[in-house]
Amino acid sequence: MLALALAQTTTTLVEAAAESEGGIKIFEVDLGLFLWSLITFLVLMLALWKFAYTPLINMARARQEGINQAITEAERLRSDAEDLLTNYKQQLAEAREEAAAILDRARKAGENTKAEALVQARAEAEATLAKARKQIERDTNQALQQIREEVADLTVAATAKVARSGLSGEDQLRLIQEAINEIDLSKVSES
Repeated sequence: MLALALAQTTTTLVEAAAESEGGIKIFEVDLGLFLWSLITFLVLMLALWKFAYTPLINMARARQEGINQAITEAERLRSDAEDLLTNYKQQLAEAREEAAAILDRARKAGENTKAEALVQARAEAEATLAKARKQIERDTNQALQQIREEVADLTVAATAKVARSGLSGEDQLRLIQEAINEIDLSKVSES
């Protein structure tokens, strides 16, 4: 508004000077006109400096600061994102290592359990086999004892028939003992 008023005043002064002298003389210097033009120019420059240039500079500085802050914030966020990504990658690697360790422990535990079950099964099989052998040995000894007794009875009966004539008790026992000793029991135990 002030600039418009100054411009109108300057234009009016120039027109008045032109009318009073009978035309515009371009190369003549009028000191009054020069001073008013200089004052008008300085007032216009001061008004532009105060109302236009300074706010524009301040606005440009503020915008530059905002851009710088945005760049700084973006760099900080990028750095944080990279740190977070590195942290996640490290956690993922640790989780994979831990999973592998758990699988390894589980595999080893399974192998140990399998080995223990195998050892226990072998021990039980050996115990059952030993028990069966002892039972077979007892049954064999018992069968042999029964066979001896039957052989002794048969020998006594046969001897009594052969020698009805009377053998003494001592002779009978001696004959029974000889008969028992003559029987090969090893052949019976093998079968």
